Amino acid sequence: MVYQWKRNMPVSAQATGEHFEKLEKKHGEITPEIILDDARKKSSVLHGCFEWDDGKAAEKYRLSQARYIICNLVVSVESKDEEQKKTRAFVNVSAQSMSGNKGSFVSIGNAISNEEMRKNVLQNALIELLAFKKKYEELEELQKIFVAIDDFEQVVGA
Repeated sequence: MVYQWKRNMPVSAQATGEHFEKLEKKHGEITPEIILDDARKKSSVLHGCFEWDDGKAAEKYRLSQARYIICNLVVSVESKDEEQKKTRAFVNVSAQSMSGNKGSFVSIGNAISNEEMRKNVLQNALIELLAFKKKYEELEELQKIFVAIDDFEQVVGA
């Protein structure tokens, strides 16, 4: 099997994949806890993937928690059929957010009413939909959804 990273990591994807196979054989599964426990050893191929300075790691974790808070706040909006629907209160408006940019968030109302931000939100949605399609492309049961994603891609003009 040939392993590759979707995004760059500080260690070899092939070495990591082969190491995961060994961990799976040893434990019968792979979990974040198993990976972290293994990575604690300086000799582990995974050691370089983690921040071991507790101060820096704590700050990164708090930033992750802040993103989680932003992404989980919702508002109720009235739809065309006058039914209340919940939607994210703040959305990422950075078109490059999926490629490593930390991104920035604005209220859904501001994002939708500003043409450039709206384009970025739609582009981000397309990126997520294409990732979903790629992840599940072998499942025939989802073909109708994939056709809709292709149609949306034409509308967004990716």
